[in-house]
Amino acid sequence: MVAVVAPWRAPAPADAQTGSDRLILEPADPDTIFTVQGLYPQPSDNVCQAKRRLPLQAKYRGRLELVLDSDGEIELINQLSFSHYLRGLAEVPTSWPAAALRAQVIAARSYGLYHYRQGLSGAGARGYHICATDQCQVYRGATIELGAFGDRWVDAVESTRGEVLTYDGDVIQAFYFSTSDGRTRSSFPGGTAQAWLPSVDGEDHDAPLARWVARFPVDDLAAIFRAHTHDGVPIWRGNITGAQRSGGTIAISGSSDQAEQSLSDFRHTINAEAACLFPNRYPNPTGTQSGGRLPQAVPSTSFSLRVRDGAVVLRGSGWGHYVGMSQWGANSLAERGRGHGDILKHYYGPAELTRFDEPGSIRVLAAEGLRRIRIEVDGPVRVRTGNGGRLAPGNTFEVRGGRALEIRRGIGPRLRTILDLRARSRAVEATEGEPVGLRFEASRSAVISVRVTDANGAPVRTLQDLSYTSGPHRVRVATRADPLPAGAYTAVIVAYDGLDRVRSQPIPITILPAADVAPTDEGPGAGETSRALPIGIAILALVGAALLGVFWRRSFRSSQHV
Repeated sequence: MVAVVAPWRAPAPADAQTGSDRLILEPADPDTIFTVQGLYPQPSDNVCQAKRRLPLQAKYRGRLELVLDSDGEIELINQLSFSHYLRGLAEVPTSWPAAALRAQVIAARSYGLYHYRQGLSGAGARGYHICATDQCQVYRGATIELGAFGDRWVDAVESTRGEVLTYDGDVIQAFYFSTSDGRTRSSFPGGTAQAWLPSVDGEDHDAPLARWVARFPVDDLAAIFRAHTHDGVPIWRGNITGAQRSGGTIAISGSSDQAEQSLSDFRHTINAEAACLFPNRYPNPTGTQSGGRLPQAVPSTSFSLRVRDGAVVLRGSGWGHYVGMSQWGANSLAERGRGHGDILKHYYGPAELTRFDEPGSIRVLAAEGLRRIRIEVDGPVRVRTGNGGRLAPGNTFEVRGGRALEIRRGIGPRLRTILDLRARSRAVEATEGEPVGLRFEASRSAVISVRVTDANGAPVRTLQDLSYTSGPHRVRVATRADPLPAGAYTAVIVAYDGLDRVRSQPIPITILPAADVAPTDEGPGAGETSRALPIGIAILALVGAALLGVFWRRSFRSSQHV
């Protein structure tokens, strides 16, 4: 139930009022949660889907400010405690080992505190300390702590509270990235090497992107380069017959033209156009057992180039800028038993772990360039405009940009479901006393709960708050120690990723009366697989008897020759 600080009657959605250039939502309770949907202006219809900005979908704690820009678009600023800001970072899988999570938290806390104290260019004038994208640190709000393994991430934040990395008494800008090409870097290209950024083994040789291959038929590559423009002029006009890498440049040749690009420009051109022109081909499949595709058409500039069978083949390694801590390397070191202090020492060299008092709050630019924001409030809140005007609080409303902020109450978020849940068990049959398992597959890491009801709809079994990573899994709803009695049941699986809550189709479960057989030890699977155990034992007995007969006959024959 949504609590409000005063009675409120929602007007019809058409009743709108104009606010000033700022709308402020101040929670009256620390547990108040805002569910936010932000819509961006979209380019013309002839722009491909890959270049369209997906709606912002997130949950936030703390104070929200909707600020009107001079161009009529809206900025969303989230002011909250520094600790809750760290809880909302989405930089690594929260299912990773605790030591890797703690190392990531301390690096992120150091990076955030550095920017809080130093400031981003232009950020102070716009009223925030840090942005929420990979240009700063990826921030997703309360969605992270509420989702799968969120308690592990919160524990990493709280167990290291105040711990940062310093060098000569100053908090360092603790850079980090996904996967190295073998070694980390001491600086960005053209930058100055830092003592606290040693070039070390990335320790990420077993990472998913430690090695990758991207293949581009020359006809595809020509189309990609013809589609890319510079100052409105295509950078390529004809066909491509070949390409060759020489040092830091790529020489492209064609039937009537030649051109050179730096590695970074070559990568940028392909990444900008490949998924638009050929969405079913690029990025290439990873080629690993886990499936999926590469994160980008060309993940890094560390690659060799070869033309083979009419295609340009890139064999590369790593993903990211290679400066600072490799996140997959930290994960690998943690899996090998290294503590978070050792991990940080490996990547940041002489930097020291120091305890600092965290700021009381930090202001995060959660999103910018929005044309419309829809908000649902769960908890007490005070709503006012920038000039001090008070608005009667409600639990849903929409704010539009333009010449002034236009507020329409009674319109809430209409979120497109991102999480996909599929029940892989269509129906389950087992004998009374056997274990019963349900198979499912989730597209994202999610908290799973299961509700089992009897033929009358009464609940008989409930499993809650089990965190699973993405992919196929099985959850047990009955074991030999706690069996379901004979009868008909229905199970529903519910998945929650911190934002979406989705339900599976009902799964029928039939438990048959137990046969008069001796009990056996519990097997590893669901009921239908455990019935294979007696058959397997019988087969093994027959095979054993046959082998024993052969051995006896050979022994008897041998004794006749003595």
